[in-house]
Amino acid sequence: MKIAFTSCFSATVFAEQPVWRQILAHKPDALVLTGDSIYIDELTHPTHPKAMADFEFFRLVAVKYRQQLAQADFAALIAAVPTYAIWDDHDFLWNECYEEKAIQKKVYAGHIRASRALFNAYCAHLEGKQQFPADDSDARLWSADEPAPGYRRVVMDVPGGAAVHLHLTDGRSWRVNRTLLGAKQRTDIGLAMEAAPADTLHLVASGSVIEAHKGDQWGSFEDLAWLRELAKKHCIACLSGDIHANDFHRIPTDNGRMVYDFTASGAAIRRAIWIGTECQNFGLLEIDATELRGQWFRFGKPAALAPVTINRSNWQLQP
Repeated sequence: MKIAFTSCFSATVFAEQPVWRQILAHKPDALVLTGDSIYIDELTHPTHPKAMADFEFFRLVAVKYRQQLAQADFAALIAAVPTYAIWDDHDFLWNECYEEKAIQKKVYAGHIRASRALFNAYCAHLEGKQQFPADDSDARLWSADEPAPGYRRVVMDVPGGAAVHLHLTDGRSWRVNRTLLGAKQRTDIGLAMEAAPADTLHLVASGSVIEAHKGDQWGSFEDLAWLRELAKKHCIACLSGDIHANDFHRIPTDNGRMVYDFTASGAAIRRAIWIGTECQNFGLLEIDATELRGQWFRFGKPAALAPVTINRSNWQLQP
């Protein structure tokens, strides 16, 4: 089984996005997008999104999703490969909205409702459940009580081996103070892992990296201790994004087991979104009954970051 993963792309900054052709050439069995599928707060509009009226904000975000879904190489990839997405700050509201506690402010309630509706419609399109609405007046986009994307789990079968469970987290809807995922989401994930066979490989999709970075990281939240506790019993590898670079980290638990963090970010963006070095980054996991192998690509070629191999039976990194 092959799982491609990446994050951070914008059809406004890059109308041409060759990274999707590069991914498709590897013939992955699934694609995981770990946040920032659009950039709501790009400097392409005279008014910052936070200052917009609700309907103006809605129209801005809807156009961005339609632009991305219409991008030819992206459309070809998602038509050929099962695709799953989570969101992060730029496709939730705007950069570092957590720091201003935007999720708790009534003034942004209309923005959040619109953001949820449009992201949920985007995910439904990616997963082949329904087409993204072509008309802003479509009733599917105007539920007054639009739910947060929340937690979703996808079970993938590895030929000749144990299943892979993909845990799609919502790291924005309950990110308050020192809490990242919220109690219910943590409980649901823990119960799902406990109910799975012991040899299941658990892939946790996260918009934020786990540790060892400045800015958004699980290390800034109480949820990291919870994740480490789960990793004492379960084989957990995280797929993360956000940082516009490829990276890999090992996070130890108290009993010596590891959480592995595979980061691939910057699919079609620049290092500072619209300025700086161009990025074309993605990662690829190859999974069989005995091993998890990870490698990274930049501009379609193997990146400087060395590939890694993890033994599934003892969950140790191979030399």
